[in-house]
Amino acid sequence: MFHLFLKKHQQIVFNLIFAKIPTMKYQQLNTLVASINAVIGSQETKTQKKLFKIYQKVKTHHEDYQAKVEELRLDNASTKENDILILNEKGEYSFTKEAIKKLTEQVKELNNKEFDFTPIPVVNPQGLEDFNFLEDWTTGITFIKEIEEEL
Repeated sequence: MFHLFLKKHQQIVFNLIFAKIPTMKYQQLNTLVASINAVIGSQETKTQKKLFKIYQKVKTHHEDYQAKVEELRLDNASTKENDILILNEKGEYSFTKEAIKKLTEQVKELNNKEFDFTPIPVVNPQGLEDFNFLEDWTTGITFIKEIEEEL
């Protein structure tokens, strides 16, 4: 009986077992968040409110990224004996020149790391059609593409 089920639903079973989970890179996430922040302002329009809702859907990924960057900063910060942090006059971590180079490289590596992400379904896309930066992050929006003219 089970054999007949597998034979009949072979493609569905294959897709369930071997389906690739969509992923995005943290660098793409940072671009998305910066693009949304540049537009949402104080959320006065319906479109700005929709963009903020989209940000809310990626917020946990963005917070995870920020926590990882903060951990890298802490790992590279200058310390005294007994691992006591050395802070500057503004209360920020102090870094040696070499630690800054190492931190910069580690953040670059983090930006290229992927995380699992399922595109956000948008039920009411009105007003979002021009925001092409949402394309890889959402479903349900038909984007208006600008045609580049050759000079």
